[in-house]
Amino acid sequence: MNEPTRPPHRSIFVCIALAALSAVGCASRGPLTAAKVAQAERAVEDAQQAGAAVSAPLEFRTAQDKLKAAQAAMAKGNHDRAIRSAEQAAIDGEYARALAANQRVNAMSDEMNQYIKVLRQELERLPR
Repeated sequence: MNEPTRPPHRSIFVCIALAALSAVGCASRGPLTAAKVAQAERAVEDAQQAGAAVSAPLEFRTAQDKLKAAQAAMAKGNHDRAIRSAEQAAIDGEYARALAANQRVNAMSDEMNQYIKVLRQELERLPR
């Protein structure tokens, strides 16, 4: 019996198509990775500007470390790890910024309460 054989071109075409799809899949991760790392960089920079290095040093350092890990993973082409580390760095950076802002608001509140206390004392001294 004659067994039907596949033309050799078909299997070569399938291999080429699979290789192309794989390359496109990897290439499409690059822009996403770069965007996630840029987002993490902005979050860490915002935390720095908010004073998190002083107000929330542990959280700020954690964000910086995760950002460095994301940058290193991106440089090595490990997109999944870079994206994961960048997302964590962005969250930690936002958290450090929020802690710094919260501390600043609490300090302002304490200062305002002190002013109110002084004003009340002054009002009590006034003749009635």
